Amino acid sequence: MTKTQIKAIALNASRQLNAVSKDIYNRDLVTSINHGQLKDTSATLEDLYGVLDTQYQRSMKAGIDEPMEYTELVKKRIDALAEYIRPARLKVVHVSPKQIVQMLDAEQQAMHHLSVLLDSIQVGGKA
Repeated sequence: MTKTQIKAIALNASRQLNAVSKDIYNRDLVTSINHGQLKDTSATLEDLYGVLDTQYQRSMKAGIDEPMEYTELVKKRIDALAEYIRPARLKVVHVSPKQIVQMLDAEQQAMHHLSVLLDSIQVGGKA
């Protein structure tokens, strides 16, 4: 898998986050559909983590594990956000759409940082 393909996975996750954010903002409402969208984004990031781990673990220098670790961190944060707006909670607690959009903006920034980290990976290089 090439670096371009790997970055495309990250870009897809970023677009998924953007779609959730726009959906919530445009409707001024958080729904169980958004919960599902975040879970899909998490699955995409899990795929990205797996690809990075498989492709680069042996060839990367010890100090450049950061993209893999950062992908896992972003995934955990998105999982936490999905849990925060899970359907059962939505029935009991009013979750401000503005607050969720702000949280998603933070995750978008994290995805941008991840993209920058991916630029630092050298494909096929030896440690």
